[in-house]
Amino acid sequence: MSFSLGFAQQIITPSLDRPVYLAGFGQNRVAQGIHDDLYIRALALTLGETRLVLAALDLLGLSRAHCLEVEQRVNQVVPGSRVILACTHTHHAPDPIGLWGPDQTTSGVDTAYIAAVKDKAVSAISAALRETQPAHLRAVSVRAPGVAKNARDPQIVDDELTCLQLCAPDTGKILTTMLIFPCHPEALWEMNPLITSDYPYSLRREIEAVTGAPCLFFSGALGGMMTPDVKDHSFEEAEAMGKTLAQAALKALAGAQVGAVEKLEHACREYAIPMTNPLFAMAMEAGLLADALTGAGEIVTEANLLKIGPAWLATVPGELLPKLGLETKARLRAAGAGVPAVIGLANDELGYILPQEEFVYPENPFEPGDHYEETMSIGPEAGPRLMEAMRRLDYE
Repeated sequence: MSFSLGFAQQIITPSLDRPVYLAGFGQNRVAQGIHDDLYIRALALTLGETRLVLAALDLLGLSRAHCLEVEQRVNQVVPGSRVILACTHTHHAPDPIGLWGPDQTTSGVDTAYIAAVKDKAVSAISAALRETQPAHLRAVSVRAPGVAKNARDPQIVDDELTCLQLCAPDTGKILTTMLIFPCHPEALWEMNPLITSDYPYSLRREIEAVTGAPCLFFSGALGGMMTPDVKDHSFEEAEAMGKTLAQAALKALAGAQVGAVEKLEHACREYAIPMTNPLFAMAMEAGLLADALTGAGEIVTEANLLKIGPAWLATVPGELLPKLGLETKARLRAAGAGVPAVIGLANDELGYILPQEEFVYPENPFEPGDHYEETMSIGPEAGPRLMEAMRRLDYE
């Protein structure tokens, strides 16, 4: 019984034959061109009967309903597969949620585009699962200071770059690299009209040029607001940020030991959060957001814990603030993780996930001041409900 991997990817760049509303900033931000292609990159990991897929999509986020549909369709092709779809959270891709259309009353979602993304996700994931090869793993984390800042609370910064690299057991040839970093892909600000994956574009390109193997990028606990520390919000700065992170990753990986993976485990905890955000309620009533509320007025979502050898990855359904991200990684490390990490925007996008003690909903959500994150959050229970779900996962 050996640990194996498979990889496949698909381009998910939209056609500009009709308006493409870019998500993440204001309404009516219409794409005027394409700087670089958007992708879904799927990494399939298998050990014995365990089949686990981590797929990174260059989108702002996807609802849990879309993610579950993709997993169900994949299992019709390759039964027994667990699929985690995590979005990079780029702010320069088509609106997949509905809040960034031409105005505040019109959805920005192109349903045909979302359907095509799901088709391509199923295709890439199925291909990755069908064509696997034996692999060994090196895993390491390294600090990358000066790249990102916390615009909400400058005193709390997570600048840890997590690096996983899979190699051929016999030759040592690099097969794939996976990177996790907690920072919004928004080096290019709201004035940018071009479709792009932002700094992950140059990060992945640099890694792939050196290793000759594909690279996946995942966002970590980027809430609150972990944002690029740039001045001009230019393509040059996005390029430099990606190169800086790539160089840090390559240096750290070069000094990391490679070994066989003897553990591949997955645990999932489904849980519910009361939906108390009045803006989200209004958006649901207007048809901008899908109404996924239960009869009790809650949103059902999930958290996961993935154990890939020494790397333990906690997946969260939104934008976790770094305080909770650092707490989660500390808990994982204390429980035995060699390299702990958090993957955000995984199998859901519920907005910001704040510590309950810091949650202060503004009197006027349209002028939130220092509390913008609260206006883009399910509610004050999002943080404690997630942390309780994580505690209930198997850390042993």
